[in-house]
Amino acid sequence: MLAQFYNTMKQQGKPFEVIFLSCDQDEASAQAYFKGMPWLMIPFEEDARERAIAAIKVTGIPRLQVIGTGGQVLHDNAVQVPLSPAIMDAWLAGRPQ
Repeated sequence: MLAQFYNTMKQQGKPFEVIFLSCDQDEASAQAYFKGMPWLMIPFEEDARERAIAAIKVTGIPRLQVIGTGGQVLHDNAVQVPLSPAIMDAWLAGRPQ
């Protein structure tokens, strides 16, 4: 569902990105899970991945944190949020949901 939403919003020219942070135990598992996802991934071995996981306080998976262009958290965990063009427009306008 997220992949379909992502592809639709990208086709409509919405300026956003999804970045995958793997919480897997090893790189092979991370790559296997990531295979076929249309968005970006911080490489498993990068220190930036661990820093990002700590910064957004990942305590469980899945997790979908929405961060605005200024670094503000617009939605702490949007996993259960019904994704729609309206919610995307709110996020792009910097409105927390």
